[in-house]
Amino acid sequence: MALRARDLVAKLSTRLKSPQGRPFCNTPTITNNKSNNDKRDPNVSSYSQAYKQLDKLDFMTASKILFTGPPKKTKFGIDFHLVQLFFACLPSFAVYLVAQYARHEAKKMDVELEKKKKEEEEKAKEMELNATKEAEDRSDSKLLEVKVRLDKLEEVVKEIAVEANKQLCDSTTKNQNNGVERKHPETVESRNSK
Repeated sequence: MALRARDLVAKLSTRLKSPQGRPFCNTPTITNNKSNNDKRDPNVSSYSQAYKQLDKLDFMTASKILFTGPPKKTKFGIDFHLVQLFFACLPSFAVYLVAQYARHEAKKMDVELEKKKKEEEEKAKEMELNATKEAEDRSDSKLLEVKVRLDKLEEVVKEIAVEANKQLCDSTTKNQNNGVERKHPETVESRNSK
């Protein structure tokens, strides 16, 4: 940058200065054709202004011009590009955030569904266990009732058997008694006949 400024100052100084180092004319001539010159070349006035500034140019101002950088132009530069990048990426980032939120909510819902399924399975298992226990209890109660009935029937059968045996015993003893009585008269008669 400094080299360009140096070259520019050197070119301007050689073009605009006269060979003797003095201007051609001390007093500017005023002409009525000023508007014609402006129409021909619009930069003529800027050249004349630059020429006047170069006349006043001394060593210190030239060195300042030479060693200072050009005035900073107001430009956005990298900051502007960062802002543009931010605004360009903002919709995509928003969609990404919504997708992440949806994924998070979906995971929560999946976990809740799994918990509900586990609870339902546990309830179903408990219901099955309760049903089997109730069925066993019912069957046990039925078995107990049947056992109680069987016990009663056994007692009744035993009583009947005992009574039957008593009756048999009574009948046999009666028969025996009758048989003895029968035997006795015969024996008595047979004894009598002898």
